[in-house]
Amino acid sequence: MKRKLILLLLVAGMATIFAATALQAGTEVEDTFEITTPGYDDANRKKGPPQFKPVTFTHKKHIEDYNISCGECHHDENGEPLADLKMGDDVQPCHECHNIFEKDKDNRRDIMVHENAMHGNCRECHKQVNIDAGDPKGRKGPGPTSCNDCHERV
Repeated sequence: MKRKLILLLLVAGMATIFAATALQAGTEVEDTFEITTPGYDDANRKKGPPQFKPVTFTHKKHIEDYNISCGECHHDENGEPLADLKMGDDVQPCHECHNIFEKDKDNRRDIMVHENAMHGNCRECHKQVNIDAGDPKGRKGPGPTSCNDCHERV
């Protein structure tokens, strides 16, 4: 009887370890990464080579140093912040929804265009930081707003 109990406890313990590992694996968040997307790789470019390198984003800096919540960048299908989102929760990458990679001449500001979504989200937040710091136009201050402030030239 003791052997069956020990075996049962051993199997239950291993199942718990595997389940915890699987949960943790889906919640790993890279601290620093390049904001890239399959739609902008060299094979899909219709124009010449890119002028700027991808932006390097730092979760830690934005969350810890600037006290920005995850939901301020990550949002639902209506553009509403995911208020209860926390570090490690599973989220879709931006290009899953913002999956148009070429601007339409008739609708150049389409938010479904990946570039527009990224620039809109980052630049609008940075502009607000600058406005809060004293620049009424939001162009100068601690939040970078020009191309060269975020992107390194190729």
